[in-house]
Amino acid sequence: TLRNSGSSSDPALAAFARRLADWDFAGIELRSPQTLVDERLTIDLDGIQAHLIYVGPAHTSGDLIVHLPAERIVFTGDILFRLCTPIGWEGTYDRWIAALDRIVALAPDVVVPGHGPVCGLEGPREMKAYLQYVRAESKRLFDRGLSAVDAAKRIDLGPYAGWTEPERIVFQVERAYRELRGEPFDAPIDVTPLFGAMHELAREQRH
Repeated sequence: TLRNSGSSSDPALAAFARRLADWDFAGIELRSPQTLVDERLTIDLDGIQAHLIYVGPAHTSGDLIVHLPAERIVFTGDILFRLCTPIGWEGTYDRWIAALDRIVALAPDVVVPGHGPVCGLEGPREMKAYLQYVRAESKRLFDRGLSAVDAAKRIDLGPYAGWTEPERIVFQVERAYRELRGEPFDAPIDVTPLFGAMHELAREQRH
């Protein structure tokens, strides 16, 4: 497993394993879902109405956000990365951008992201702009015949360069390239070389 790859000869796998070393997954039992959500489900949490809203496939195929209308709070899960570079495994750019628009349309006062600090509507708006920018730059470099990895290295992140883990752009460009090639969003992908490219890009950015 990745967690046990700390001594791997692959530097990317070894680096990733070291980041997981402090987490103890022993004894965790996976449980099947007891309730399935189609488009929307409302639950009562001791008098607090919580709307579970399906917005996938965006970050992944099963994306849900939680809206507390009376409290004017939205919990976004990994739909929103705040001040840190997003990474997506499945889904499409259009659906991810639409999910961010959905959050804005709910007009919450407080947005709780899956990664990064609590924010207001500036969070989803800034991330939407990031996704639109990376998709446009990916298409420009795709049309020039560059590989996804080479494109990721060439994109000028501009105002997003200060976001943490900018090397994650490798996954975002690869996702854009898959869409440009007309591949299904849920087609299996080998993430190992992508992690390797991320590791290499991070090393280059440090020097």
